[in-house]
Amino acid sequence: MQYAQLRAFHAVAAHGGFSRAAQALSLTQPAVSDHVRRLEHDFGVKLFERAPRGVELTDLGKRLFAITRQMVNCERAARRLLEAAGALESGELSLIADAPDLAIKLIGGFRRRYPGVVIRLSIANAAECLRRVLASEADAAITAARQVHSRLQTRVLREEPLVAVVPADSPAARKRRMTYEELVREPMVFREAQSVTQQLLETELVRKGLQVQPVLYVDGREALQTAIAQGVGVGVIAHAEFGQSPQIRMMALADCQVRMVESLTRLADQSSNLLDALFATELD
Repeated sequence: MQYAQLRAFHAVAAHGGFSRAAQALSLTQPAVSDHVRRLEHDFGVKLFERAPRGVELTDLGKRLFAITRQMVNCERAARRLLEAAGALESGELSLIADAPDLAIKLIGGFRRRYPGVVIRLSIANAAECLRRVLASEADAAITAARQVHSRLQTRVLREEPLVAVVPADSPAARKRRMTYEELVREPMVFREAQSVTQQLLETELVRKGLQVQPVLYVDGREALQTAIAQGVGVGVIAHAEFGQSPQIRMMALADCQVRMVESLTRLADQSSNLLDALFATELD
């Protein structure tokens, strides 16, 4: 039994004749007749009785017609699903980011154009973001991790310098900008080693030939800024990472020569209308 035979049978039953069924299927009448004849022959059954104005279903034909109605309805539902996904009216994306702010901004712009798409966002460090994309555990990542893998396709979303963050009531807060030499005279709070911000800072300190013994190591930028707000010391973040607070102040690093580059990343060989649309989404 072939699917084409069942479609031909259904069309004849639905339209009441072979000619009208052939028109509906864009086939010749002999082709439709042959499909139905082969179906009846293969199973040794009779599905239609000839009538003056066409054909009539036998009892077995009526029972089969009830089944092929469901088949055709499933086919139509599958087509609607695929057409909707192709038109970006539905679907799901799994994203991962090393910080929520830029990811939420990108997702917001995407959903204004494609409100029927469901997005799942996870937060992890930069290295984990890339690992999950490479392992196909996430569709795309928004991260500051260096994009050096040949399997990855990237789009740069934002580039920003590092800035100093100091307690608002400290003498350092009276300055308009700081140099690295001035910064390291203060007690310093460092991020975790996996932090791209921390890696950039350490690159800058090496470039300047400066050595630092931090007073505190913390995980995450929120913990860093909380420690600074409590007067533990000073720190460095990317400009966009600064969280507004009356207890801390941000200032430019006069001799900063690096940039935090944040990118949207996917597998280069991954074909997806949803990911293509996400990559084309502009940030507000």
